[in-house]
Amino acid sequence: MAEETKYQVGVDLTIRDGRYYFNILAQEGLDVENIRSILAGGLSLTILSEKTPEKQGQALRGVVDYLESELVDIDSFTDIGGPVVPKE
Repeated sequence: MAEETKYQVGVDLTIRDGRYYFNILAQEGLDVENIRSILAGGLSLTILSEKTPEKQGQALRGVVDYLESELVDIDSFTDIGGPVVPKE
């Protein structure tokens, strides 16, 4: 039997005063690239769960539009505690 490895990654969302606060929950030892890959894979499955190619396309466009709106300015990810994007 093939060896199996399982990882868990989740998202905790708090809405306060109309603002959305995201917290990514991941097992110790997973780096940010692995976390991003796992979340992207899960997101892909939600898009593919749409019944028709047209609905899948609409879902994908919605995701891309949202990401573009958030990533136009890296400071859009700043919060009261400062930027959540690690400085390299």
